[in-house]
Amino acid sequence: MSEAKLFNSLDDLRIFVQIFEKKSLTLVATLNQTTPGVISKRLTQIEKDFGARLFHRTTRTIQHTDEGLRLYSQAQHLLETVDDYEMDWGEKTEPAGLIRITASASFARLYLMPLILKFLKRYPKIKISFELSDKVLDIVAEGIDLAIRGAQMSDSTLVAKKLGPSPEVLCTTKEYLDNAPPLTSPEDLAMHNCIVLNEHYNWEFKVGGKTIHQRVSGSFQTNYSEALIEAVKDGLGIGMICYWQAHKELQAGELVLALPEFAPGRDQTLYAVYPSRRHLPTKTKVLIEYLEKNLVIPSPDAY
Repeated sequence: MSEAKLFNSLDDLRIFVQIFEKKSLTLVATLNQTTPGVISKRLTQIEKDFGARLFHRTTRTIQHTDEGLRLYSQAQHLLETVDDYEMDWGEKTEPAGLIRITASASFARLYLMPLILKFLKRYPKIKISFELSDKVLDIVAEGIDLAIRGAQMSDSTLVAKKLGPSPEVLCTTKEYLDNAPPLTSPEDLAMHNCIVLNEHYNWEFKVGGKTIHQRVSGSFQTNYSEALIEAVKDGLGIGMICYWQAHKELQAGELVLALPEFAPGRDQTLYAVYPSRRHLPTKTKVLIEYLEKNLVIPSPDAY
């Protein structure tokens, strides 16, 4: 009997592959918008149809058997063939389906949401699910289709497509500078209250073509970028902030640049990151192309 006939549908085959790759019925249930109990029953039926145990299951772990490994290699080939067909057909039909996106809450609110709303009007058969977090999520394990991130990925299983520069700037308020010790070089930051994001206490600057490091400290640190900028706006101290997040306050004079002659040393870039696969789904491809065309990231060069 052929492998294809061992499954009631391609959906069963995809469920099997998801269980094999994620080793979690809960994660697979989340991906398919159902419950772990439903996925467990699906797996039991799949194993019954196949006539062999594909996974060893306990209350805490799930591991594939030799039969499961053999089937997985064949399932990959079959699904790649199906993906080839869907890709060719997708070019001729209207994009459709759910796209799960992760991005920082700040960037989504300021830049992505206006574009996503227009995108959904243009492609009414596409649905968007946002996972907003300043944390870097495991997009493969979490079933994320697209991540907007401010750092290039070292994971070879991911593809990173550049959307534009995302430089950092050193910001504070005029009132803080008027009442604080002199600030003429990065070394002077040791005498200042520095607001820190994600415990990043080692700040970098470009000086004479070289990168220097300055250890900083302060009374407030956070893992949430909007909390950082609020603390800086309140005059608490100095913060290293992505320019796209602070440019309106800088233009309005609510914030000012600190040490403007010293550029922060980290080369930040904004990327669209997605899981590596032979063919990018049409729905995700059109979204990335839309963002590339319409996303405008402010640059400090224009400040």
